[in-house]
Parts: sequence; C-alpha cells; structure tokens
Amino acid sequence: MTLLEGRQLRYRHSGSAGEAVAGASIAVAGGEVVGIIGPNAAGKSTLARLCCGLLPAQNGTILLQGAPMATLSRRDRARRVAFLPQHPPYDLSFTAREVALMGRAPHLGLWSLEGPHDLERANAALSEVDALDLAERPVSQLSGGERQRVFLARAFAQEAALLVLDEPTAALDLAHQVLLVNALRRRARGGGGALLVLHDLALAGAACDRLVLMHGGRVAAEGAPADVLRPAVLEPVYGTEVEVMANPATGQPLVAPRILR
Repeated sequence: MTLLEGRQLRYRHSGSAGEAVAGASIAVAGGEVVGIIGPNAAGKSTLARLCCGLLPAQNGTILLQGAPMATLSRRDRARRVAFLPQHPPYDLSFTAREVALMGRAPHLGLWSLEGPHDLERANAALSEVDALDLAERPVSQLSGGERQRVFLARAFAQEAALLVLDEPTAALDLAHQVLLVNALRRRARGGGGALLVLHDLALAGAACDRLVLMHGGRVAAEGAPADVLRPAVLEPVYGTEVEVMANPATGQPLVAPRILR
C-alpha cells in the first residue's frame, strides 16, 4: 500500500520572495523508509509539514493511504500519520509518560480518558526508545536527547502507519541513533513506513531505502542511496566537494566532506 503520495506540491511562506517547495512530488510505500536530504533552506522541513497536513499545500495533492488529505478529519489524519517536529517543546510540566500518552489522543473519544490499553501502548513506546526509566520525570528537566526520545515515544504511541520525523537523530547519541533506526526498520517490516528529514548523509545511506535530494524547493534527485549519494549528484547541490566510499561491511555509501589540511 502507498502510505503517502504528494504530487506537484507548492508552498510559499508569508513574506518570502520564493517558494519553499516548488513543485515537489514524493511518495512512501508500506515497508519503506524514505529520507529527505539537502542543504539548509532546501525545503525539507516544509515538505515534511505539507505531507502531514501541518501546512496547507497551495498547489498539488496529497493522498494518505489513497485518501485525499483534504477529505480527512484531523482525527482520521492523525491515525494515518504521526509527526515529530525538529524542535519539540522543552518547557512542558508534563511527565514523560503523560507526553507519550498524548499520542493516544486520535484513538480516544472527545471526552474519553486513557484506559489500560492506552497506558500499555505508551509504556511500550517509551520502552522502545529506551525512555521508560524517564516516565515519571517532567519533560522540562530532561536533557535534549532524553526529551527527543520522549517525543519519539509519543509519535510511536500514536500507532499511525506513517511516521514523518524531522531531524529525529539530531540530539541522539550514537547508540540511540542505532536504536531508532532499528525501530523504524522493524515497523517497515510490519508494513509501516517512515519519512525522515536528515542532515547526516552517512546515516541517511544506512537507514533509508530511498532518498529524495531537495534543492531550492525542488527534487534534484531521487533513488536508492547508492544512486543519490554520489559526488556528481551531491556536489552541485551542496556546493562543496565530498568523498563517497562503500562501507566495507555493508556496501552502503559513506559520505564525508573533502577537507584539505
């Protein structure tokens, strides 16, 4: 099943001279982890927000599991796609478990309270991101990486088929980056999918089945990591020279800047 299909999407921020997203198309199928990469101001985060309805596309169409996003209620949309922002709020007085439980909201009635099943799913999500030991602590007292894991748990607890995660590994140490990627791969094997905004090109090559390279609001290249992570493709977009080599253990492309000493 195609979980997400965005066709010829356009969006211009108020007061901006140009379009942040200028005719970009993107898709995520069940079983797939797709990465959006590109330099600063390429339109990556705007495209991610369009794909989960947090920004209204000014042109183009978005389908979630085949249904036009415009026809879905907020609740139905939240059952199909969960979003992690690039900068989750840090000054919340809620505990980590309460934040994770917020992910259950799309599955509750208007005046319903969380039940044992919702608590079970929230705890399972916290455990999946190695944050269950933080459950009783206020989010405002957590480190950046701990807070990131809690908000990932909220997205996981939502149990949407599609996860859209904006820079999900930015505050995570190496072990928790691996833990997150493994969790996403497990979900993909179960038929779910993920769309990740990433700056770390080596991680993108290792974690993703397919990459979408953005530049100036447009899709500059799309394909398997080995097809996109090539100097001839990356250097014109990033404006710098890069070295690309195959990981000797996995064959996945490794990207590093070429720095002269």
